[in-house]
Amino acid sequence: MGRPQSVAFRALDRHVVAGRADEAALSTASGTLSYAQLLHESASLAGGLRDLGLRAGAPVHLDVPDRHLWVVSVLAIVRLGAEPDPDASFTITGDPVMIRAADEEYEFDLVLRAGRVDPAPSSVHDEGDYGERMERRFGDVLATLLHGGTLT
Repeated sequence: MGRPQSVAFRALDRHVVAGRADEAALSTASGTLSYAQLLHESASLAGGLRDLGLRAGAPVHLDVPDRHLWVVSVLAIVRLGAEPDPDASFTITGDPVMIRAADEEYEFDLVLRAGRVDPAPSSVHDEGDYGERMERRFGDVLATLLHGGTLT
């Protein structure tokens, strides 16, 4: 049996492929997103972050109090294979959420919309133990999605 699919693929893409696209994946005070919608939003944000220079293995600091935007951000970071690091200069932080890259600051929604032009695909496989480390780091998000549940 080969290597397992990436944690990003297993958390969202596989549910959409399996016909669960319209089932609820995230339900917060901001609204409910289906698996397909959450996939689209996180892949779009990942595309925008990629356009700003975030790559696999690159450090990123994430500190977002809004649960809805936290989930989308976590999934975007994992989709790119970036490394959570509280000391990173590339940041996704605040309320309202701002993204800082290369000494420039961007509104979250602007980066999200820019990424819709070319959403980021998930990796086929994770590098090394990346998937396991992200499951430990972001278990509050990934565990529920990996099991096909609905985040709240």
